[in-house]
This record gives sequence, C-alpha cells and structure tokens, in this order.
Amino acid sequence: MVKKEEFGGMMAALVANMIFGFSFIFSKLALSVSQPLVILAVRFTFAFIFLNLLLLTGKIKISLKGKPKKRIFLMAICQPLLYFIFELYGLSLVSSALSGVIISLVPVAVMLLAVFFLKEKPTAIQVICTLLSIASVAAISVISNDNSKNYFWGIIMLVLAVACAAVFNLLSRSESENFNPFERTYAMFLIGFIGFNILGFVSLKGEYIPELLRAVSNIKFIAAILYLSLASSVLAFLLYNYSTSKISAVQSSSFSNIITVVTVMAGVVFLKEKFTFVEYLLCLIIILGVWGVNVFTNKKTA
Repeated sequence: MVKKEEFGGMMAALVANMIFGFSFIFSKLALSVSQPLVILAVRFTFAFIFLNLLLLTGKIKISLKGKPKKRIFLMAICQPLLYFIFELYGLSLVSSALSGVIISLVPVAVMLLAVFFLKEKPTAIQVICTLLSIASVAAISVISNDNSKNYFWGIIMLVLAVACAAVFNLLSRSESENFNPFERTYAMFLIGFIGFNILGFVSLKGEYIPELLRAVSNIKFIAAILYLSLASSVLAFLLYNYSTSKISAVQSSSFSNIITVVTVMAGVVFLKEKFTFVEYLLCLIIILGVWGVNVFTNKKTA
C-alpha cells in the first residue's frame, strides 16, 4: 500500500511534468517573438524575482548557514543552466524523432546512477515498466519524425543533457536531507538568472539589451513568459523538488515521460494536430509504465 507521503510525492511529480508538457505551446509562442537565449534569460529573471518577492513576505525563509553548499550549486548548474544549453543546441542539430528518443532515456540514466550513488535498487517490474514507457516515447517520436538531418555533435549535446538531468535528479534527492524544496529551487533560479543573462550578453553582444527590450514590450511574449517562469519554472520545480524528498529518484524521474503524453494531447486540442489510434495506444502504455514504476517499488530501498 502506498503511504500518504509517497502519494503526495507522486502527485507532485505528476503535476510538475504535466506543467512541463504544456510549456512547449508557450515556448513556441515566445520563439515567434524572440530567440532562445533571450527567452531563457527573461524566463529565469522573472522566476528569480518572483522567488525573492515570496521571501520578502516573510512567510518563507531560507537558511543556508552551516549547510553543505557545493552539491546544491552543482545541482543548480546541471539544471537549469547546462541542461537547457545542451538541449537547446542539441535540438537544433538533431531531428525531433531522435531527440525525443534520447531525452526519454533520462529515467534509465537516473536508474543506473541511483543504484551506485543512492543505493536505490529498482525492482525487475520497475525496469520493465521504464523500458515500456521509453519504447512508447521512441515509437511516438519516430511516427512524428520531421525528417531532419542528425548531426554527431547534436547527439552528443542531447546525451550530455540527459546526463545533466540524471545528475540533477540524484542531487535533488540526496540534498533533500539538507535543503527544503524552496531552498533547492532558489539555488537553481539564482544560477539560471546569472548564467543565462551572462550567456545572452556575451552571445548577442551589443544587440542583447535592444533585443531584450523589444521582447518584453510584446504582450504575446510576456504572456508566454509568465507561464514559462511562474508555472513551468517556479511551481513545477518546487513540486518536483518536493517529490524527490518523498519518493525515490527512480520514481520521480519516471514521470518525465508523461511530458510526451501531455505535449501530444495539447497539440491535438490546441493546435488541431492529427493523432492516430496507435499513438493514443502508445500514450496509454507510457502512462501504465509510469504507474508500474511507482506501484511496484523496492520497499527495502524505501
């Protein structure tokens, strides 16, 4: 039987990944106005400002004194900074089909690392359910292949993104003993705010500030950023960091494949994209796979 705390962690991971799934619509909206680095810089600036406004209310506090800070900042460098950089440039060099397959390997990477570093040994059924979900994501990706060329460095970039996501999952789980979900999320957005603004300034040079001002003066861009920063960043990562303190890294990472299901459904409902019976069936298998990973847990590890 699933404990109350575990159930809360599962629901938090589910909602977080559902929010991530809808973010592609708002990312497309923002991309129609500005370029990726500007979007990331504004997104994490808004998110960081909002977290500081929450601190000013006095209802939420951060206490880092006497706590080991190196690992939490390593976690923040992996996600969002390095993950988004590798994913951003990887997606530009690899077809949507192959990129979907590679990114879906995050739960496998987490599973392997969790065995060695967190001593969280998955059950045989968890392994099978994870592989079923990944196979279904891969099939959906192949069906929706955009026939783009795949470049070696693009594949390397996406593999590095998977590695960053896996390390983030493990560190968020292990550091839940020292830092609460808000503290971990705050560290992430502090690094994201500083890192993406520096990257944008260096990359675009003299064009960065004018591009930034042009973007934030567009109502469509602001609407997209509000979702990406407040919902898909602050709320989603708070929920995800909460989930890693209640359930295993393997369980929390398994929900990442739900993003594919939500993205597909959002495309059908909002963008009127066509969807076949086979793709609906594959989405169902993904959901069943995630369910299996979270129901058939290793009780000794828990």
